[in-house]
Amino acid sequence: MQLLRTLGVLLAAAWAATSSCSESPGWTDGDPRQTLADVHILGGATLLENGQVLAAGGLNRLTFQATAVAELYDPVARQWTKTGPLNTPRWSLDAITLSNGKALFAGGAEAFAEKAALATAEIYDPATGQFTFTMNSLSVARQSFGISLLNDGRVLITGGNTTGNNLGGTGTTAVDIYDPATNSFQPAAAMSFGRSLHAQLTLRSGKVLVIGGAQVNAEIYDPELNSWTTAAESLPTTLKDMKAFELFDGRVFIPGGQNTVDGLTADATWFFDVARGKFTPGPSLAGFCYAPAGVQIGTSDYSGFDLFPQQHDQHGRYILIAGGEHDPPTGPDVELHSAIIFDAAADKFIDVGPMPFIHDDHTESLLRIHDAGHPEVLLFGGNSTRRTSRYEFDLKTLLTP
Repeated sequence: MQLLRTLGVLLAAAWAATSSCSESPGWTDGDPRQTLADVHILGGATLLENGQVLAAGGLNRLTFQATAVAELYDPVARQWTKTGPLNTPRWSLDAITLSNGKALFAGGAEAFAEKAALATAEIYDPATGQFTFTMNSLSVARQSFGISLLNDGRVLITGGNTTGNNLGGTGTTAVDIYDPATNSFQPAAAMSFGRSLHAQLTLRSGKVLVIGGAQVNAEIYDPELNSWTTAAESLPTTLKDMKAFELFDGRVFIPGGQNTVDGLTADATWFFDVARGKFTPGPSLAGFCYAPAGVQIGTSDYSGFDLFPQQHDQHGRYILIAGGEHDPPTGPDVELHSAIIFDAAADKFIDVGPMPFIHDDHTESLLRIHDAGHPEVLLFGGNSTRRTSRYEFDLKTLLTP
């Protein structure tokens, strides 16, 4: 990742790369008054029930210490305001909104240092604007883990790196489940393979799929049996820093990612058949990933969203892939401002970039569905900007020939 391989470049030039690009229709400056207080490099964010986005944590690029800064984005006012800070500064954490309306911010690391990984977790209460620690901690300290809601409202946390300065895919096999009813964690059955920066999603069946993370295979967790099953077939190479999406037709879509053997980003995409445990190639990303310098090969560490929520009739149909980086064989990584929507019914990509700002090692969140029925997404901060890119997806306009 760029954070590891180009630290000198970042220190000298990151703040200089804040100028707006010539964005495509649909993208706007989400924070025109520039109220974002922190760039939240590899911070955590989640959409609250009141429609605001809560962002917290991240790494300070100058000190390599984590921040405790937390702030709320108001989509109507189009601005950020600070809220109560984390009790423990943390970066490379993750966050998720719970069924009780509170938000869980778990794990991470206090600094970019070997022994800085954290086992603690905090709960944000929108009613008080404050964070409090959970009743207990994760079974192991970890960052860059997988996280997803189970169908019963509990949270499954898998894998992750147990040191605070490792952004590779090799991680722990440890698994924990957070129960909002008790505000506590309990260890669950361990994975068969250590993973970090892997893809994780809860399927409609209620089972949980994890893919990659310095591994070529996939595993499926059954919450009822508290057991893991390894898929029958594997990818041809290891991948990390990618995401996975369950499509409307039951296929799972895995775009891009970084090969953990040679460190290169991939243009390849994959479909995974859950029932058969089989991977098949999908359409190539070639030509769709670009930076101001031009088209790049592949993307990793990107923002990826199913644009419609699970209960919506368009869920699983349109997948947004935005920002991230290309990792060349030599030299600094290249940060992207490209944005693509994958049309799952047509198995094709639609170019909806560039974004107004470049985002890599950034933080992001969906917004609520717009009053007109349009989904919206927010990308903010990262290595190269303290600005906020906002996109409104107008389905009819976008797909009109």
